[in-house]
Amino acid sequence: MRKSAQNHPDGFTLAELLVCLAVLAVLGAVAYHLAGVLMARQQVTIAADRLAASLALARGTALARRVEVALQPLDGRLVLDHGWQLVATNGRRRLEQDATVLSVVQLDAPCLSVVLRQTARASNVLRFAAVGYSRSEQGGFQAATFTLSCRGEQRQVRLGAQGRIRLCTPGHDKDCEASGEPAPP
Repeated sequence: MRKSAQNHPDGFTLAELLVCLAVLAVLGAVAYHLAGVLMARQQVTIAADRLAASLALARGTALARRVEVALQPLDGRLVLDHGWQLVATNGRRRLEQDATVLSVVQLDAPCLSVVLRQTARASNVLRFAAVGYSRSEQGGFQAATFTLSCRGEQRQVRLGAQGRIRLCTPGHDKDCEASGEPAPP
């Protein structure tokens, strides 16, 4: 016995198609948002890892060469958001005179913000003495916290006064504060 075409229509109704399109639009919006969050987290993580490596290189170079090494913004910049450079300063406070550029790190993340908090002064330059310790302008030990953020994602690179480098994520690691003073190691 053959069934009639009225009982089993071929294809979908307009209402079914509209429901499917609405579900796909919601799923697409959620996926787009999650992809943005993941990209921001990745950019912050990569920049924090590169900063920690640069700090370790600066400290190691200061010890090995017995020179003062400074981590400073790229030439012509006042902030670390676009990258930084390591410069051997030979103990001079003026970085432009007889400075040797050791390393340059350029960042390609438009949303990235790098904020440096130090115990000694408000500047975007961090110096390592020839003995490997970070030093203030007054000559004392100096701790620093770099906070890297992009679209709500944050990561901190903490430098202890004796040169210990630590990475942490505010809100995830219990001893990593989202705000406040630089924490000693």
